[in-house]
Amino acid sequence: MPAVLSTATTVVALLLAAVALLAAALNRAPDRVQLIGTVVVSIAAVLLVGAAVASWIGGHSPRETTTFLGYALTMLLLPAGAWIVGKMEPTRFGSVIIGVAALIVPVLVLRIGQVFGA
Repeated sequence: MPAVLSTATTVVALLLAAVALLAAALNRAPDRVQLIGTVVVSIAAVLLVGAAVASWIGGHSPRETTTFLGYALTMLLLPAGAWIVGKMEPTRFGSVIIGVAALIVPVLVLRIGQVFGA
């Protein structure tokens, strides 16, 4: 897995978390900025998982296949799922949901790197 993609995914996820949690502190519901941030995090996650799968196809397999697949699937579904649930809660707690989910993404990036042996 390229370190640049891992770093970029972590940075955009932490930026989204900061924006969403700041919005929650200001008593604001999820807005367009959080939507754009969620889309950017989702794109970064797709690119990262795609690079990992390409590396796997190229012969560098993860140490624990099932664990890798679970983390990869979670990373792909978490941002969109958080956005959907966050918009269903039209209060500041919707922003909290998006912010906490964005904080989980860097942990998933780290764990995928560990499972992949990077």
